[in-house]
Amino acid sequence: MHTHQSRYTQWTWIVAIILALLLLWMLLTGRGPSTGCCDASQGSTSTAEVAPETPFNFTAAANAFSSQGDSSAVSWFAQAEALTAWLANGNNLQLSGDATQVTLTGTVDTNAEKEAKAAELQKLLGQSVTIINDLTVPPSAVVTPVAPEAAKLYFETGKSDLPAEATSALEPTIEWLISHPESKAVISGYHDARGNRESNQKLAKGRAQSSMNALMAAGVEASRIEMRKPVETEGTGNEGEARRVEIAIE
Repeated sequence: MHTHQSRYTQWTWIVAIILALLLLWMLLTGRGPSTGCCDASQGSTSTAEVAPETPFNFTAAANAFSSQGDSSAVSWFAQAEALTAWLANGNNLQLSGDATQVTLTGTVDTNAEKEAKAAELQKLLGQSVTIINDLTVPPSAVVTPVAPEAAKLYFETGKSDLPAEATSALEPTIEWLISHPESKAVISGYHDARGNRESNQKLAKGRAQSSMNALMAAGVEASRIEMRKPVETEGTGNEGEARRVEIAIE
């Protein structure tokens, strides 16, 4: 009985040693039990990356509107259909931009129409939106302003008081001088052939002074008005035409 137990114990140790060696060999050769099950049970601590949200942007033309991104916070988005209808009334007008800034492109006939289109668009989108007005006016449509011809005031015989029609006659000249501060007025007075020459010259100067006073009263600075005595103060034409003052712009 004792011998039998001793052999049993001996074989138990032999088997244990063999199993230990086998397990060691499997571990050294990479053939040991997989740990994939355990890793899988623990789960991943990382989270899937979320793609960034596309900011709102759009393009629009006549009867066509295309946008990307979230429009829920765009204050004017409900006007999209009205915008495309408005664009259809222009000459190849187009819009592009985002929720707060919109660029207007296309071609118009005049600078006045360019400004008017921008104002109309601003009204559609609201004051919170910045309008970039990139409308093009063809060079041939740009008219260079021309100064009005010299104004002429005709005076009564022996008088230096301004005639009744002075206000209307001077209006184009005054408007130009006020809108073109780089320009100046040149005033020359004349008289007819009757009477004493020296007295007539003084009368011509008095008429020029009255005309200067009218310009100054309308807002033209004295520094931009030149009193220029003509070489010959006796005016040309009939007597009524000779008694005149000419106000030219330079």
